[in-house]
Amino acid sequence: MTTPAQTMAERTRQMWAAVDYHPIAVQDVLVSELLARAADVHSGHRVLDVAAGSGNSALAAARRGARVTATDIVPAALETAVRRAAAEGLQLEVEVADAQDLPFEDGTFDVVLSSFGAMYAPDQRRTAGELLRVCRPGGRIAMANWTPDGVVARLQRAMASVMPPPAQAGPPRKPPVAWGSEQHCRELFGDRVTSLSATVRVDEMCAPSAGAQVELMAGHLAPWHMATKVLPPESQQKLAEAAAAEYERVNRATDGTLVARAEYLEVVAVKA
Repeated sequence: MTTPAQTMAERTRQMWAAVDYHPIAVQDVLVSELLARAADVHSGHRVLDVAAGSGNSALAAARRGARVTATDIVPAALETAVRRAAAEGLQLEVEVADAQDLPFEDGTFDVVLSSFGAMYAPDQRRTAGELLRVCRPGGRIAMANWTPDGVVARLQRAMASVMPPPAQAGPPRKPPVAWGSEQHCRELFGDRVTSLSATVRVDEMCAPSAGAQVELMAGHLAPWHMATKVLPPESQQKLAEAAAAEYERVNRATDGTLVARAEYLEVVAVKA
């Protein structure tokens, strides 16, 4: 019998399989390089990238000489990661897997990474448990998560204001950007970690204009792509204008282009 969690996971997989996320992911390459450094990835380390997408963090770890496995629920995204690794002469293993149910033995990895990935798994406590379970004692879990007050969170709220509310069983779930709160991460990991450090950093999203960035999202970011399929034209226009306005709020460019400052939380925890 299919459980509600399995049903939601399959819906999520289908939604993300409908787009090529890579053109969005390449805007965040620097985030993954900084994350691999913060996680102190060494040559020979066994590293897992959870909800890896097209492999930004997996490749950052591989460049440091680690033995890396990338997982994601979308096979096509992992195929892109494999092609990127081959282009750089890097070794990369991939496996289709849900962040909430990782197919690895306890304590398999020295470092577990996730950049803007595991934070979107529906069951946050279960996901945190899986990240910890597959990490060895003394190993590190390192994540990059959008903050609750940054531009990405405001874009998500703009989306929620025009989309029909999703059907869900049970109590309301915390939004993905809750992972961008240090306190929430501490609550999720609890006494299963011996230390946790959190640093707010700023990513930059660059595009010819705010409108161009919104068009990029509509074509390659699954929730926004879905909105173009289900919303009437007037609601689509309202959402696009709201999104462009949010980007302009954090735009430091003065030449008509977009250099949007997007806050995220870099978290590194050491497993007990």
